[in-house]
Amino acid sequence: MSRDRSALVRRLEVGALAMLAGWITLLSWRALTVDFAAVAWPLLLLGALLTVGGSLARWCRVPAVLVLLCQLLLCAVVVVGATTGSLVPTAANLGDFTDAVRAALDSSRQYVAPIPASVPSVHPLLLIGGALLLLAIEVCAGTLRKVPLAGLALLVIHTVPSALTTTSVPWWTFIAGGGLFLAALFAQHSDELARWGHGAHDSDGNFSMRTGAVARSALALGSVAIALALAAPLAIPTLDTAVFDGPGPGARSITVKDPMVDLRRDLRRGQDVPLLWVSTSGPRPTYLRMAVLANFVDERWTPGDREIPEDQVAVGSLPGLDGVSTSLPRSTHRYGVRVSSDFDSTWLPTMPQITRINAGVDWRYDLATRDFIAAGEDVTAAARAYDFSGVELDYDPRSMDEAVSGITNVRSTFTDLPSSLPIEIRELATQVTQGAPTRYQKMQRLQQWFRQDGGFRYDIDAVDSVDEDGADLVSFLSEGGRVGYCEQFAASMAIMARVLGVPSRVAVGFLEPEGIDGGQWEFSAWDLHAWPELYFPGSGWVRFEPTPAARAGDVPAYTNTDVEAAPESPSPTSSSSTAVPAEPRPQPEDSSDTADEPLLGARGLTVLLVSLGLLLVAALLQLPRLRRGSLRRARLARGIEGVWEELQATAVDLGHTWPHGRSPRRTGAFLGSLLGTPSPARERPDRPRRGRLEAPLAAAALDRLVERLERSRYAPYAPEGSEAARGRLADDADLVMEALVSGVSGRVQRRAEWWPRSVVGSPWGRRPRQGPGVTGSTQVDPVATDRTEELVG
Repeated sequence: MSRDRSALVRRLEVGALAMLAGWITLLSWRALTVDFAAVAWPLLLLGALLTVGGSLARWCRVPAVLVLLCQLLLCAVVVVGATTGSLVPTAANLGDFTDAVRAALDSSRQYVAPIPASVPSVHPLLLIGGALLLLAIEVCAGTLRKVPLAGLALLVIHTVPSALTTTSVPWWTFIAGGGLFLAALFAQHSDELARWGHGAHDSDGNFSMRTGAVARSALALGSVAIALALAAPLAIPTLDTAVFDGPGPGARSITVKDPMVDLRRDLRRGQDVPLLWVSTSGPRPTYLRMAVLANFVDERWTPGDREIPEDQVAVGSLPGLDGVSTSLPRSTHRYGVRVSSDFDSTWLPTMPQITRINAGVDWRYDLATRDFIAAGEDVTAAARAYDFSGVELDYDPRSMDEAVSGITNVRSTFTDLPSSLPIEIRELATQVTQGAPTRYQKMQRLQQWFRQDGGFRYDIDAVDSVDEDGADLVSFLSEGGRVGYCEQFAASMAIMARVLGVPSRVAVGFLEPEGIDGGQWEFSAWDLHAWPELYFPGSGWVRFEPTPAARAGDVPAYTNTDVEAAPESPSPTSSSSTAVPAEPRPQPEDSSDTADEPLLGARGLTVLLVSLGLLLVAALLQLPRLRRGSLRRARLARGIEGVWEELQATAVDLGHTWPHGRSPRRTGAFLGSLLGTPSPARERPDRPRRGRLEAPLAAAALDRLVERLERSRYAPYAPEGSEAARGRLADDADLVMEALVSGVSGRVQRRAEWWPRSVVGSPWGRRPRQGPGVTGSTQVDPVATDRTEELVG
């Protein structure tokens, strides 16, 4: 009994370490909700109950399937209890739990992480996911005794916040979780490691010394592995964000000027200086874009550091439009541009959507933003002339309204929000768009709020109140502070769009030109402007206009259309900004197509469910192997009869048909013909040589087992034997089983290990195949009867 208790302690140790690693890693989910403590403590309790209960059940030899079912029931009770406040599974509680899950799904679709406390909680989803992952860890580390498999669950836990949020996963959860996981690995294999070589039988006390050395080595290796995992990304060149100058082959970063700072400076100038002239036979070239600002850091929008390959030069055709469906109607127009010598810009003004350009090899384009940057320090747009082909897209409001989330279609740069973003901004974005059922209609609400409903006022003098580090967003968006200019309106809408799960960026360029003779258009310093571009799959990057009418008189027609009444082919012309969008059409609450960007969007939820499903399938596939190992240990502990049954099971697993009805000696002869030379599976041929001569040691061991079985069955008195004799019996059994395995190919061995026929099939009642000594007729086999002195066993 003392031995059994020590085994229980060891199992508890391994299970507790693995479970604690899982729970600490789950703390990285704090980024998903502002009050994660309400999730963490129930999951800690559940982890303790799963570990202790599972270890005790397995110690009492409760069947593994029954243990798993009980643990699933325990998970359900804890999750429902933590959600409803009652552990009693009444019909009312189950109804409340179902409602809470539905509300959590709605919140996960409508809000980005961290989910504020002012909306329905997503805790039920986090509890369900956390409980299933903790259960997977317990099954792998406890039931299956495969701690490495538990590492897959830890990986899923660690991946969830990385996939669903834009904040970094806390480094300390990685270190603590990884350290505990390595400790669980060491605890599981400490016995095997301590018995390497002959240390287990050393009479001079070398056993403890070897174990200590192994422990120290494991600690050192684990510490180095974790340290390298943290430090390696810092040393990978592709992650370096430094700005490199000078020529050189391949990709390089190009230093860029700050377009937002230049915009402020130029708007402060009193003189309206002509900067460029555009000629085209197409429509009036409004919203001529210079630069795209995608990075929002420390309340400042910047273009960031760009790494642009040298072959992305501003000459010839460009790749297809980003995110734009080929079925979207469009028209293409030619534009010629002549830049004033006064316009010293490292950015090249073009239309937002172009398919071809001829500006020279001194200019490069960024494939993600489709803006054009000078390739050298001395290169500017001053006194340049170039031409391009611009595309005017005929956007369909209904298509954008029905579009799925675009977060997974773009770089994280277009969705990132700093963790320091004030909660007031998140709550304000939610409040302003409350009731709008789709991402597109929320953006319509935001645009209308900035231009009309929110009481904002455009004032060019507000440029002087903005410092070089960016305006205070909270002050600008608060009542009493809603006075600003185009930069503040564009930047604020882009931030709030990201809060609501819509990828966004800020564009800087020119608003509207003045017409001059000969089909020419002139842009001047007073035309400089900023606006947000939002991403909708199928439509690509779409322009919105939040700046009040005092500056931008019109909004794009597609942004001011009642989606319910939208025509099949909306006009691309602008409309008056005074029209107020009609109330949005009612939508089913559970419509996935009209849901807002999720904490767990369609893709994220699918990835999570698929990961959990794969873990469950992996655990189920381990059950036959687990059952086979349990039966092997039980048989080998029962003496010679159990050993003989184990030899039968091994032969059946390897694809052999057991010769029922034969004596032990004839059965031994059959087994002897199946023995192979012990060798690793990868070095074994597809058809290994077999026979007693191939494994003489195993053949001798088999003879001893046959003799002992005959004595056990037929001798008048068969003593059980000493402890040493039982040890020799186990050694002989190991030799024979190893030789039997070596008599088949590596493929057959793997199949026998993972899908043992003695467990999953019904081989025990099958009769032997026709072969030597066995016929398919009713005639008596003379070979089988010439040894009448043998007794059938």
